Amino acid sequence: MNRHLSIIFLSGVALLECFAGVMQAQPRSQTRAEEVYNRGIAKTRQEDYRGAIASFQQAATLFNQSGNLSNAYKSQALATYLQFTSERIQRTTPSNDPLPSWYVGGSCLGIPVCKYGVVFVNPGAERTNFGGVIILEEKLRMLNRPDGTGEPINAVLDVQIVPKLRRGEYFTSNCQMRGRRTQNLFAAIAQTTGYENADFYPARLAWRINLTGKKIESIPATNIQCENPCPGGC
Repeated sequence: MNRHLSIIFLSGVALLECFAGVMQAQPRSQTRAEEVYNRGIAKTRQEDYRGAIASFQQAATLFNQSGNLSNAYKSQALATYLQFTSERIQRTTPSNDPLPSWYVGGSCLGIPVCKYGVVFVNPGAERTNFGGVIILEEKLRMLNRPDGTGEPINAVLDVQIVPKLRRGEYFTSNCQMRGRRTQNLFAAIAQTTGYENADFYPARLAWRINLTGKKIESIPATNIQCENPCPGGC
């Protein structure tokens, strides 16, 4: 009897040790993923887009392994966006190709004009529970082509995951708070259903660009309204 109890006890200890090992591996994988992700951000400031893409792809794999699906999506979205950006920079003449379908839109802000840029992209969002990412960039310099055109070289400052849009919603940056526009850009998920004939849509979620902290801040959507481009229908 004692021998059977000893076997059961030892088996239980082995299971606990195995479980503890798995639990310890996940935080280590998460920490490693964050380190690789931050390395990718730093590489964009060094204008090493190829290295940044590799880092974000590796971070996506590590975040997936640790079960952090939101950061995995964010990392992969950044890799896709930077690949597109890198290809534009490498062209000797500007491309006439249409923007990819996952490039939803972008805006310039800051002094001088376009010192900072904000883009919203959603590559692969249809296969996930996420709606895309907002990317805040800082222009490092302009790459001038022989034909007189140019391409901005940007560093990634901050990234914010956007949740999946609901039916009758859209993402926009044409918003105002308490009836006034502010210096810093507002971005929001606006609710269109039931407001088709109104001049403005109410916002469900909103973000503000903090240029002092160089961050994308989530803010209450109360008192934020977004312009209806076609009141009464286009």
